[in-house]
Amino acid sequence: MLDRHLFTCFVTVLTLAPHGAWAAALDPKVQSYLETHCLKCHDADVQKGDFRIDNLSPKIGFEDTPQWLELMERINSGEMPPKKEKVKPTAEESAKTVEWISARMKEGESARMAARGRVSYNRLTRDEYVNTVCDLLGVQYDANDPGAFLEDPEWHGFERIGSVLTLSPSNIEKYLAAAETVLNEAYPEIPDKKPAKPPTPFGGSKPVLYEEQISEHHRERLRELGLLDKVRYDCWPGDIFRYSALRDPLPEAGVYEISYTLSGLKPKNGRAPRLKVYESKLDRVLFEQDIVAAEDKPVTVTFRAHLPKGRPNIEVYNDVPGPSNLPRSGRHQSGVPFVSIKDGRLPWQIKLTDEQGNARYPFLILDSISWKGPIITEEEQSVRAAYMPATEDMDEIRSCFTKLAQKAFRRPVNPEEIDGFVGIVKSELAAGEKFREAVKAGMASILCAKSFLFLTEGDPNAKRHMLNDWELASRLSYLLWSTMPDAALLSLAENGKLHDKAELSKQVARMLADPRATQFTDSFANQWLRLRKVGMFPPDKKIYPDYDDHLEQSMIRETQTFFREVVQSGHTLRDLLKSDWSMMNARLADFYGLTDAKVAGDEFVKVSLTAESHRGGLLTQASVLSLTSDGTRHRPVHRGVWVMESIFGKSPPPPPANVDPIATNPAAPKATLRQKLEAHIHDENCAACHAKIDPLGLAFENYDAIGRWRTEEVTDGIGANPKVSAVGKLPDGRAYQTADEFKNLLLADLDRFNVTFIEKLATYGLRRSMSFDDHSELKAIAAASKSKDYRVRDIVEAFVCSNLFQKR
Repeated sequence: MLDRHLFTCFVTVLTLAPHGAWAAALDPKVQSYLETHCLKCHDADVQKGDFRIDNLSPKIGFEDTPQWLELMERINSGEMPPKKEKVKPTAEESAKTVEWISARMKEGESARMAARGRVSYNRLTRDEYVNTVCDLLGVQYDANDPGAFLEDPEWHGFERIGSVLTLSPSNIEKYLAAAETVLNEAYPEIPDKKPAKPPTPFGGSKPVLYEEQISEHHRERLRELGLLDKVRYDCWPGDIFRYSALRDPLPEAGVYEISYTLSGLKPKNGRAPRLKVYESKLDRVLFEQDIVAAEDKPVTVTFRAHLPKGRPNIEVYNDVPGPSNLPRSGRHQSGVPFVSIKDGRLPWQIKLTDEQGNARYPFLILDSISWKGPIITEEEQSVRAAYMPATEDMDEIRSCFTKLAQKAFRRPVNPEEIDGFVGIVKSELAAGEKFREAVKAGMASILCAKSFLFLTEGDPNAKRHMLNDWELASRLSYLLWSTMPDAALLSLAENGKLHDKAELSKQVARMLADPRATQFTDSFANQWLRLRKVGMFPPDKKIYPDYDDHLEQSMIRETQTFFREVVQSGHTLRDLLKSDWSMMNARLADFYGLTDAKVAGDEFVKVSLTAESHRGGLLTQASVLSLTSDGTRHRPVHRGVWVMESIFGKSPPPPPANVDPIATNPAAPKATLRQKLEAHIHDENCAACHAKIDPLGLAFENYDAIGRWRTEEVTDGIGANPKVSAVGKLPDGRAYQTADEFKNLLLADLDRFNVTFIEKLATYGLRRSMSFDDHSELKAIAAASKSKDYRVRDIVEAFVCSNLFQKR
């Protein structure tokens, strides 16, 4: 058996050794725990289960990771030390040991994720690719369409981490296909020896139904009455209209403008009918909006959508709940064309209105549809023309490719790089390819080049820790706009002025004022707060019949527009935790029960909140409350974990394996999920961790699984529904009675949230996790934030102007 004294000396020597960035030695309490409870059975002599701990590396997270993980899981589950041992650790001692090992594992993971060689390659996300291609060639490539790009992998919610966004063979194939699609739209095929020009304009108007779509009997009757051109389409709740397309197919891929002229009848105190335009082949919603307009005063709604060449498969829904769309409801289903409410209904059909002429159900009345496109602006056409040579002169081809590559690569290019692209054109021409297609092959190679698909930082020939001006321009542009630098940034980079912090401050102000800054506010909010999880577990329709796609999207948009308003209007971190305002549309205001809110339609506006609204700040927004729930019930533990990770910047240790779920018991007296949870945590090891997690989630017991306010919990069992309790106590002893009081406790600890927010921002902006080496720079940004009263806009500026932002 290994001498205990030697083992202690071994660990002590490691503790006293020079402390590298991540070569952390064992904590004395952890060392004592292992010596007392583990070493006896798992040393060089005994090795029960063929497992040793005396020779495990103290570089946890870097070396012997599987062994440390198994050790942590065995302790966490209570399997080790064995029950028969006379000297047993307390649950608190085991929990602290597991927590310490877990923290070291996460630190090691972060250090590996932050590691950088001489050159770092950060692949563009699919959203960044789409934005960049649009700015480069004016083409709106649809990366989400079937057969396009896969979803970007994430790490702790972030989708921009360079070490995670690897390049697989399937990625390469998709980039090749995307480049071909983009270039075919930018430069459609034209007859030889004719100058390039925009596609022939396409468009026109159509009635909802052509004459031949109306049965002959009704056609003659309506013609005699002079009503044949007055036929409309009544679209009941859940109904589908499939006749939006013109007779001719779309001539080219591109952006098309589509208009619907229609009415929308809204019942008193009921939902407005909702127009939802869906392209089924692309599996994409093109447009949706509530419509309220009298039958005799139709409105025209117009939107633009990118569509492929050919015949679109467009379906129009009235996307609201209501009576089933049977012949008794939908008049067109019975073969009787709809003209107007005045002309009446068949006796056996459901009436559209009551005796006073008010709508009984939310329904749409479609009149006509018009198309126009493909729409290409003069600027887009000019940009495309600049890259396409007019002749087969190789010098002209080289000049065009130099312009394209320099803008695409976001830096100067050298002649040798252009030689390769021009060489592709030469080889294609030699093989008999048409000139225009040969040039597009050379362009495709630029769009598939590493310098386009990746943000490259560093120098293969020298060890460089700081970004150069070109790299800094890209980092700033992809932070605030999720796209390539504009002409102003590239000009500053060319003149070497971007390292001037005064200039950086000026650029942050300019870029945040640009509409493209919504890319930052939406994307960062999505990733930091994990909004992609909203709707991951669709709520049970029987329990939550009012939940639909419109409400789900409204929840997400509230959080996005709320964060955008915080940034743009100079609000502070305090508003993120607790505010007396939020952003609402009519659907969300109705869902929250804010009857006094002056909100109409889909547009989000700033709304003042009272204490009685039980809202304010991020934590009580329906998006956050629903993403931490499942499809049937709220999850206090998940809510606590979310607060711990998103607000406090800490991750709890993994839960023990094979823990029984909380079961319902219909035969027992009704109990809240909180009561079941407290009864469920009978294992001391579980209780030790839950004591830190649960109070962070139990503060929101007054909100159900989709974020509705409640005072009692509807549950299975016998008796009356029990009252909910949001009372709790934090591990440091501070108590709260309500969610509002819990928010006040967070405000009292604002510096802690300040640090977390800055770390999340830095992770997003630098495209890597934060490591120990970043501590001093993060601390300096936190100090700058505090000096500016924690204004979020100033935090963004302090981050961009920091030394950390300029480091590789």
